[in-house]
Amino acid sequence: MPEHGVLLFNLGGPDSLRAVEPFLRNLFSDPDIFRMPMGRLWQRPMAHALAKVRARAVARHYAHIGGRSPLLTWTQRQAELLERRLRAHRDCRVYIGMRYWHPLIEEAVRTALAEGVRTLTLLPLYPQFSFTTTGSSLNEFHRVWRALGSPSIPIVTIRSYPDHPLYVRAVVERIEEAVRRHNLLEASWALVFSAHGLPMRFIEDGDPYLEETKRSVEAILTALRTRSEQRDLYARVPTMLAFQSRVGLGRWLEPSTVDVVKRFAREGVRDLVLVPISFVSDHIETLYELGHTVREIARAHGIRTFVLVEALNDSETFAEALKEIVLEALGT
Repeated sequence: MPEHGVLLFNLGGPDSLRAVEPFLRNLFSDPDIFRMPMGRLWQRPMAHALAKVRARAVARHYAHIGGRSPLLTWTQRQAELLERRLRAHRDCRVYIGMRYWHPLIEEAVRTALAEGVRTLTLLPLYPQFSFTTTGSSLNEFHRVWRALGSPSIPIVTIRSYPDHPLYVRAVVERIEEAVRRHNLLEASWALVFSAHGLPMRFIEDGDPYLEETKRSVEAILTALRTRSEQRDLYARVPTMLAFQSRVGLGRWLEPSTVDVVKRFAREGVRDLVLVPISFVSDHIETLYELGHTVREIARAHGIRTFVLVEALNDSETFAEALKEIVLEALGT
């Protein structure tokens, strides 16, 4: 019986091509992201229709990266690394609760309660808070919690950690590994941070995502320019924050990652390093959208070396960051 539970929140992803349509249906059914006309009355029918329309194209993208999302595999590895570290301090078990595919948040909560945890810490695998990611997962957790009778155990909620020193160090390590591997230590190249896009209406409604993403980028650049052995190089490299994954109409955060890649190409940049800043695990949006679609666009516009920095995945430093974030939240 673990005394303390940690619930990791993540998006989830289809574990087979057959799971793509129901995964999309769950995604489009989320009222925290998709606000349908006439509210909840039309949410589910519209979600079914949208999922059916989009499923075939999205399945082709998943087929390109192996027929399934690797997100759960990486999240399980992160949970293992975190639990191993926390056990040196507490009798602890780490659970995984995905928002749109199994293991779902409800499954994780039921397992934790069945195993008798006495306290529960909610830890998002989204470093930067958004109503559409961490906010949606928290809302779902509280819906589940109420449905289970609001058990009387303490809940500790971690909202974000955009510039936690160890998280920043983990990203810096990934960038430096990629730069060394491609021998860009003397080359003239550009560094692009690509974050998941968001409709501007969320920012206008008070979503802190843009501000927290900028904090992450600023902290990473400061570390590269002041503490890296190649700090003089990083001080000269042009950088930009861009946004990907735009869906639907309306105004979204700008500039887009594709537009930034084209701009650097027009300016004569031939070597480009792309950092997926809002993702801690490789999945469809890093492996296909950035690793395939954006890469092909970059090549077509004259980029010679396109370097996609690996997400944090099994980074030991990131696991250490998660441990410290949990212990800090618990006051130990």
